[in-house]
Amino acid sequence: MSQMVIDSHCHIINQREPVWGWGPYFRINDLIEMMDRGYDVMGETKTVEKAIVMTGLGLTSVMNYSIEKAHEYPLLAIKKYPERLFLNPVINPRTWVNDLDVLNEWKETANLCMLKLHPSMHNYYLPSYNPYPNEASKKMVYPVFDKARELGVPVMMHQGETPYAMPAQIAPLAETYPDVPIIVAHSGANNLPALANDAILLARTHENIFLGTSWVQTPELHQMYFAVGAGKIIFESDCSPVSMGHALRFVTNLHLPAPLGVGASKDEVYKMIGGNIAQLCNIPA
Repeated sequence: MSQMVIDSHCHIINQREPVWGWGPYFRINDLIEMMDRGYDVMGETKTVEKAIVMTGLGLTSVMNYSIEKAHEYPLLAIKKYPERLFLNPVINPRTWVNDLDVLNEWKETANLCMLKLHPSMHNYYLPSYNPYPNEASKKMVYPVFDKARELGVPVMMHQGETPYAMPAQIAPLAETYPDVPIIVAHSGANNLPALANDAILLARTHENIFLGTSWVQTPELHQMYFAVGAGKIIFESDCSPVSMGHALRFVTNLHLPAPLGVGASKDEVYKMIGGNIAQLCNIPA
């Protein structure tokens, strides 16, 4: 078992984030500096060896940018650190659904290892069982999943608020694309912590659903471990704005005995903080 730490959820931007407003920026060197800090992992000092990076979400929505322009900065970062950084492009299906061929190029040249959808940021319902708005949603979302299947990469889906981003809404997609792994970002706990319970049920009932840990609170992390096991849990920090070390400690504390943790084994912890995402995204470990 590799003992590598991989952060599956990082955002970098060289300006103030135009929607969320956090800032003034979080640049390439800021990310590398945070990765290279020494973190306590079950009594050993470890760095975060690799990270999957995204652009600032606002650049995909309010700036009227092309998909290439919106991802200019993370592409630059990966070019500078090709052994450490991997790309997760954030797809706005309202405007870029016909521009997905560039993803084939990024798979070859920019370490593309995942695709990201953010229904709340881009204001659309996911395909459902209801004929309306199902047909309109399919035209936006299905091409992204078709491309993920073609590229052999998972899809990360932001979840955590009404009306567009509640974990149960993923079920029809998970059933339509059972061969495409889906990572539920934040496990739905981003703005509504209790939604993590819905994400846990979704992962128990759908083989291709995996659960991200950012913003998830300790009781729900414990529930996650016992409900779906270490093999379905993916460490993510959502750095920035969240500190990488803060998010990592929540997961590594699962190694502690109850009631502080769940008594997870060392191998299980390393699956959660690196091994699972390395396998899903074909990241060399």
